[in-house]
Amino acid sequence: MAASAGVGAAERRIVLYTASTHSVIHILEWTYSALLVDIGHQYGAGFFLLGALSNVFSYAFGFAALPSGLLTDRLGSQRVLYLCLGGASLAAVLVGLSPNVWVLAIALATLGLAIGLYHPAGISLIAQGVRQRGMALGLHGVAGNLGIAATPLLAVTLADAFSWRAAYFFVAGLAVVMALALRPVRLADGQRPAMQEPAPAAPGSEPPATVLLWPLILVYAAFVLNGFVYSAARTFLPTHIRLKGYEDLGAAMTTVALLTGALGQYVGGSLTQRYRLERLAPIMPVLVVPALLLMGTTHQALLVVAAAGFVMFSFGGQPVFTSLVADYTPARLLGRSYGISFFASFGLASFGSTYAGFFADRWDTSAVFLALIPVAVLTVVVGLALLALAQRRPLERREIRVREPPASL
Repeated sequence: MAASAGVGAAERRIVLYTASTHSVIHILEWTYSALLVDIGHQYGAGFFLLGALSNVFSYAFGFAALPSGLLTDRLGSQRVLYLCLGGASLAAVLVGLSPNVWVLAIALATLGLAIGLYHPAGISLIAQGVRQRGMALGLHGVAGNLGIAATPLLAVTLADAFSWRAAYFFVAGLAVVMALALRPVRLADGQRPAMQEPAPAAPGSEPPATVLLWPLILVYAAFVLNGFVYSAARTFLPTHIRLKGYEDLGAAMTTVALLTGALGQYVGGSLTQRYRLERLAPIMPVLVVPALLLMGTTHQALLVVAAAGFVMFSFGGQPVFTSLVADYTPARLLGRSYGISFFASFGLASFGSTYAGFFADRWDTSAVFLALIPVAVLTVVVGLALLALAQRRPLERREIRVREPPASL
């Protein structure tokens, strides 16, 4: 009984810490977008250049997931999280001190590399250390979205009161606080939570490797497509809302719209506990399409409502695809597989911000969201293909057994 209570406390500690850190990571990520207009005025940069700078930042963010996956498998999540938070605090200070656009590009790339270490380490910790993985990932996502939602109001308030540089110094301090809070999260040797891994199949019943490989490739493809839309929307959504009728209240209205992402993450996490993941894969992308159409054609209150729907459906699919990565990946390779998926989502997909910058510069920010509709439709096609391949799997869901996690946890 006592051991069970210890396990429960250890799992809660993992979820609480990773959720809090996830929130800070996304505050660091979204601060640039929230301050896009201020930074543009500082350096005399147009939307295309600002989008390209976001591309540099996002690519570095995604690229760091590859070494993070390897480091997580070899060193454990905790050491990687120290590197992430320490590097992020230093890089955020460098962004705030940047004297010109070239130094800013280097500083943003450095910040992207630092915070990009987080996702494989943090999510592997949850996937290996929490039994109700889908719900934990949903709560983890909720916290991340609360950080995203708070960023426009937080960053713009600091920029108005002091300067946009002060906002970066503040978020650097948040990273330091989370680094200091990490040490007590270390799990004592008899209090390690159970982790999940597929049960061995009966002799002769193991599916061919391609049965799992091709669905995993499709999951990675979904990460690229979803990430492309995310990168473009993240860069220009705060500015779009400010330009379409809420100049003075743009930050507050953006925060209102982004809050629905937390609801989407929670709903998505809950659905993963009730339905087969592959059946959920096409649903959220289908709902994203009309939201994008409305975002590109409406103003003021209707725009905020459309943006809220977009954010909710976009983030609602994340627990589904993140759980699918764990379903199709051997436990010993989980960190590396998450590294690939987040490189796909944030690195390969980072060109969405440059793509969006082209449309914003040539027309206006409304064109950005209309231009993203074909990408969202392609994501639906990938989800349907994943569902079709899943019908060939011999089991509806793989059987689960419990074992002790590796010492690196």
